[in-house]
Amino acid sequence: MDLLILRHGIAEERGTRDNDDERMLTDEGRKKTRRIARRLAELDVKLQIVLTSPLVRAHQTAEILIDEGVAPRLERFAPLAPGGALSDLRVWLEANPELQAVGLVGHQPDLGSWAETLLWGSFRQGFDIKKAGVVRIDLLHPQDQGRLVWFLPPRVLL
Repeated sequence: MDLLILRHGIAEERGTRDNDDERMLTDEGRKKTRRIARRLAELDVKLQIVLTSPLVRAHQTAEILIDEGVAPRLERFAPLAPGGALSDLRVWLEANPELQAVGLVGHQPDLGSWAETLLWGSFRQGFDIKKAGVVRIDLLHPQDQGRLVWFLPPRVLL
């Protein structure tokens, strides 16, 4: 299984909105995320689905991936919200074995800890995914450790 992990794009500053969950991508965040999504499409990244955190900034990021043809559909996935559990993702992946290319859009530090755990079996606190950064992992089985394919900061894709 090809697992593409993408942190949401540049968002409004904390405190901009009463509810942090409603913070949106900035104009710059939308533009950079769109350029990155186009680059992923040029690299022939084809996902079957994008799972996204329900928070607005992540959902907007996932919508850009859909708009640029990286995936045909998205699904809100509550465990991708801050504080979610990797075990919930593993259960979801096991329940959907027909999917061989899945995208995840969410937040730091959770995405970094999920990536580390998927790769090395434990969280070492060093995997910092920048906004709109991408990690691509080859995962043979949801319960196994994966193989790192890419770890790209946004500047490499812009």
